[in-house]
Amino acid sequence: MSKIKDIRTKVYQWNGKTVPPQNNFCTNASDLLYEKSDAMGSFRFHEWLICEIETDDGHIGIGNAA
Repeated sequence: MSKIKDIRTKVYQWNGKTVPPQNNFCTNASDLLYEKSDAMGSFRFHEWLICEIETDDGHIGIGNAA
């Protein structure tokens, strides 16, 4: 069984302009409701956490989170 040798993390942050997603970006049941606000606002991620886990046998796993 492999053992974890090292864990590295890094946060990337978007600093540029963003635009709202197009109307057909994602559909769900709430699309039937009329809403003036930006319903997709919470789906705009401006930071990503990247994790690298290295094992003692040389394997490296990469994961991310928004």
